Amino acid sequence: MDYIVFRCPECGAKLGVKPEDAGLNAFCAKCSRRVKVPFESDKAESTKLVDQPIKETQHKTSEFTRVIDLAYAGFWRRFAAAFIDGLITTVLGFIAGGILGFIYGVSTGTAEGAEFLGQIAGLMVGWIYFASFESSTKQATLGKMALGIKVTDNNGDPVGFGKASGRHFGKLVSTLILFIGFIMVAFTQKKQGLHDMMAGCLVVNK
Repeated sequence: MDYIVFRCPECGAKLGVKPEDAGLNAFCAKCSRRVKVPFESDKAESTKLVDQPIKETQHKTSEFTRVIDLAYAGFWRRFAAAFIDGLITTVLGFIAGGILGFIYGVSTGTAEGAEFLGQIAGLMVGWIYFASFESSTKQATLGKMALGIKVTDNNGDPVGFGKASGRHFGKLVSTLILFIGFIMVAFTQKKQGLHDMMAGCLVVNK
């Protein structure tokens, strides 16, 4: 569907609205400022409404769809970021696993089962690392920061810890199908891997 596209005069957010709602009163999806929908997309800005009461019988409130200006991160940039993050999580996982294994060995008097605990520690480190960094204000792991990319939801907004966790564990599916889920980044319209699609996420350039 085509939308009338314009910018909020208050915050500058790029917005879109259905053509049949042209001329109606609405609210910016980002800053909640009351604005009036223009009749054509080529009008760069909407006009502010006069601060006066609006009668429901005369005006209808329209719903905005936020139009996103995003540059999707390409395959090789994401690959480089993943390589950096892989090195970091490997080192952190090795340290965490070693500490946990040592504590287990001292407390039980045996090394049996220590290797398994080390593997669990490595998985936990990876999960916490990716989910915490990607749901932070930076929206990016250390590798992504180095490459100038970040994780957002499908609307271009920051993701929470739960969504970031879902994206991380979705990588297991991308891996199990012979890494095809990762290769999809090179061929999909929004440069999404299977795990991105599953979690409703995008990886974009900052």
